[in-house]
Amino acid sequence: MVLLFDRFRLDIPPKLKYYEDGAPGKRVVFITDRSEKFIVTFEEGMRMMDMNPGSHDGKPAVSFQCFKFGKYIHQRRIDSTKSNEAGGYAFFHIEVEDANGETLYLPGQMTAKPGYVWSDGVEPVLMQLMEGVTLRDS
Repeated sequence: MVLLFDRFRLDIPPKLKYYEDGAPGKRVVFITDRSEKFIVTFEEGMRMMDMNPGSHDGKPAVSFQCFKFGKYIHQRRIDSTKSNEAGGYAFFHIEVEDANGETLYLPGQMTAKPGYVWSDGVEPVLMQLMEGVTLRDS
């Protein structure tokens, strides 16, 4: 279990590894698989870049969303079918409702090495991470 920022906790699946860096207020958590084909990043104070259409420098982008486990995830990335860019990146955010009905937002970013094959939907690793997101007691 990793304590993330604000009120979030994250249970990292056993097949993934993570690193933490930075001082309070500027902390970053990096999550990757054993072969390091991708890196998922949660940065303290990060904005929701997936909701910014200009976040992909005008390149064609695709968005995916899912509601599962009582949580919502939205992901936006460059459309790999219309881009010859190797690797790439995606922005996403996870929404969790607290006991008072307030929606809390956990934004993140995923970068992929050349050769990574993007899914036709929300990335499976992001779905796994969303499942492990809980709120800590305040």
